[in-house]
Amino acid sequence: MTHFYESQTYVQASRHLDEACNWLHDIGINYSTTRLGRYQKVFSDLARCQLANAPDEFFQLHTFAEWVNAAHETSEIVRIYEGLRGNSDVNLTSRLRDALRGHELYVLDTDDRSGRDFTFELAVAAKFARHGFPINFGAEADVETKIGGVTFYVECKRLKSERKIQRRVKEGLKQLHGRYKASNDPGAARGILALSIGKTINSSLGLLEADDSESLGTKASLRNAAFIETYRKYWQKNIDRRTLGTFVVLDTPGMIRSEKKLVTVHEAAMNNSVPVGTPDYQLLVHVANNIFAKTT
Repeated sequence: MTHFYESQTYVQASRHLDEACNWLHDIGINYSTTRLGRYQKVFSDLARCQLANAPDEFFQLHTFAEWVNAAHETSEIVRIYEGLRGNSDVNLTSRLRDALRGHELYVLDTDDRSGRDFTFELAVAAKFARHGFPINFGAEADVETKIGGVTFYVECKRLKSERKIQRRVKEGLKQLHGRYKASNDPGAARGILALSIGKTINSSLGLLEADDSESLGTKASLRNAAFIETYRKYWQKNIDRRTLGTFVVLDTPGMIRSEKKLVTVHEAAMNNSVPVGTPDYQLLVHVANNIFAKTT
């Protein structure tokens, strides 16, 4: 997939986060008591110190690990805001409240059903919504939408340990099968599995480093490719023909060494389960090129 790279100042990043927080407040969510409230404080201090040209002052208030953690976590929250801000739905509000649960530090969040699991689901929903696809937030599926008149489902799994990968993949595929059967037109329904692998391959939230943005994107792509090569046997075996394939998503903090710049890496890769050249494969490629290959 194509790599995109965008740069912004901490002042701009803080402003975007404030916009997301204001949106949450407007729909009735008291975000200030959640981990997001802490991230907002970190970015507010970052912006103030950048404007004052006083970076040392920031690190008197926060550690480098706190900075990395806040940058990593807020990037997904902002993507959700940018994709879903036009939606007004009580079910969306409920999901957002769930998404903000959990320990403020990524590495210390050990909840079995973490708020970050809901965050991943909403981030995927935001990708579809950002590009004009309607989301049914009241559905049992993690994401239910319509593509060209076809009911389309996505089951999202945020993988947290290697030993549970097979079980979690099997669970997602089983859920997709159930979604198809329960749909109004089971024969026409389609879907994909979406896997978040950041927690599995980078549980300590370490930095993925490279000399430039293109090299950083290539490194992330290689990690996704290696994951697919190792684990695709779990989602390619005895699969429902209506499940088009699997998307592997890697979110990780990164560092561009030549610029000494902290970045958030968001890389997706596709693995098809339907034959190349078929209408179902074309639908899968459409999803890849128009939704997962974008920056949001």
